[in-house]
Amino acid sequence: MTGHVAQPAPTQGQPRTKVKPHPFMVWGERVEPDAEPRVLEFPNGAKAAVPRLTPALVDRLLDPPTDLADTPLQEIIAYLNRIGHLWNNEEYARRRLYVRELKRMHGYSQQMADAEADLISATLRAHGHLHDMVAVELGHRQIMDRWIPREDAEVRAYPRGRSVHILPGNVPYSTTVSLVRALLTKNTSVLKYAAGEPATAVVLAQSFTDIDPGHPVTRSVSAVFWERDSDLGRRILGDADVICAWGGAEAVEAAYRTCSPEAVVVPYGPRRSFTVVGKDADMARATRGVAHDASMYEQRACFSTHQVFTDADPEEFAARLQEELVRYEGMLPRTSVTADEAAQASMEAAAQQFLGSRVRSGSWGSVIVTDPSNVTELPPARTLFVHPVEDLSEVARWVDPTVQTIGLAPWSLHEELRHELARRGACRFVEAGLSPLFRLGGSHDGLQPLQLMTRMVSVEAPRLDHGKGMVVPIDQSEFLEHRRLRDLLM
Repeated sequence: MTGHVAQPAPTQGQPRTKVKPHPFMVWGERVEPDAEPRVLEFPNGAKAAVPRLTPALVDRLLDPPTDLADTPLQEIIAYLNRIGHLWNNEEYARRRLYVRELKRMHGYSQQMADAEADLISATLRAHGHLHDMVAVELGHRQIMDRWIPREDAEVRAYPRGRSVHILPGNVPYSTTVSLVRALLTKNTSVLKYAAGEPATAVVLAQSFTDIDPGHPVTRSVSAVFWERDSDLGRRILGDADVICAWGGAEAVEAAYRTCSPEAVVVPYGPRRSFTVVGKDADMARATRGVAHDASMYEQRACFSTHQVFTDADPEEFAARLQEELVRYEGMLPRTSVTADEAAQASMEAAAQQFLGSRVRSGSWGSVIVTDPSNVTELPPARTLFVHPVEDLSEVARWVDPTVQTIGLAPWSLHEELRHELARRGACRFVEAGLSPLFRLGGSHDGLQPLQLMTRMVSVEAPRLDHGKGMVVPIDQSEFLEHRRLRDLLM
């Protein structure tokens, strides 16, 4: 990630900077940094010393001590629920450490760091929701544990085996989502965290040990780091049965290049998102929704809105949007941005001013009224472009398969816009203000991820079972001999 630097340890004779040690977790066991750690440096100057990946560690990672195939799904979900209740306590030591690390490493405000910890707690405690996720995506909530009748067959889902997660540095909650999906499908997990976000994967894996260090869930999760060009890292990826690749195009392409022919890659990103606001919308609610969707994660997430297409008065809309961004500056103080991100935002604002666009900016962010054809960059840091259009159908010109989420206000717009925009590549439609909330049953980048993380095995009906539409036993040899294949279905 831009601004997050992995540095070698100082050579002999150089002064050694004091940095906070940050362990790996390997199948429920801590691995501490040695005398020559890898040092990760963050944009605000904070540093963390992490262990170096070694051939011996790779051997351990490729040989998990357990798997989850025979662990009942209800036991896995119950265990997650217990962990979630730990996280629900604001005095829980690991939660307090996590909040402190998010503030130290990312420059998160107290409000944003608390929100991340609350999301972990809510996700892990939502046992009913987790069962429903399995039912919605795989067809039955017990399909990971037993054979389920389905027409002329019985089917059961099995884990693919070993999952590796290439995690992003922009949205810490992605780590929780990715890991929970792996556990629901009973895959073991190697969490390869980003140089810019080591906190979530390690602290989450450590919290599993607080309930039962020997539990199959605890022993099926590892959290480690390696450099992008690491041969040892490529060895881990090459051995995976499924790779969940989050982030930029480079991370996804690396997963495809490195995986074995039998492995499955589940790609998350890169994507962009925007909002459509009609002139009949409740403007107070619409601008507040846009401000929320742009403020969460400082527009670094794929679901973060960057552009607003509207047939309302653009200057009036921009003024109201500015008011809401000022409000959010107090309610959810801005996270520190990297030097590159700040430069990108300021350069885009200057370029738009040069083109004659109306630019409003301040400590709260920027609102720029301009034609969409003038936009060359979508910078973070609460930078929003307002695009006037005569007719909302014009939005279709700006939709392609890189679009993930489209926010809508009023919500009734989805009835007239969704088919054409989906046909052109959009994956997801939400009411403005709900972009960060992924609803049960919805897709993620056009995918149902649990399906890709499992193997669906079928036991099909025998010869004497006529099957639907048949009135005689199925004897393929007789059908072939007497040319009765046309009678296979009556």
